[in-house]
Amino acid sequence: MATEILVNDGGAPARILPFIAGAALSGGEAVIMSADGEVDPAGAAATNVIGFMFTDAASGANCSVITGKGVVLNALVSGTAASGALLQVEASGDLKAGTTADAGVAVMLGNDTGGAAALRPVLTR
Repeated sequence: MATEILVNDGGAPARILPFIAGAALSGGEAVIMSADGEVDPAGAAATNVIGFMFTDAASGANCSVITGKGVVLNALVSGTAASGALLQVEASGDLKAGTTADAGVAVMLGNDTGGAAALRPVLTR
């Protein structure tokens, strides 16, 4: 059984929008809009994250992106992040605990067990 990405839209602040994937993308991965109009993985400390992938998508395929503030979803998180930690995008495109307020794209809702990237509950900001 697949893991659900969208957990709770908090009374419908979320929008699920259609795009074209500019690269192979995974459900729960933070994405940005590239200059060619396709969505790509977010890079290190990206502050222009437009949302999170709803499902996996191959490069060039139609895909769905969850956007909005205050949305509870399962996002790819790496390393150790305590509940309430500000999360920012790292070079791999995963979220990690960080201290750069302007780069924060989500808040950790549960304790991460650490180690490899895994889907963890976050609140988008």
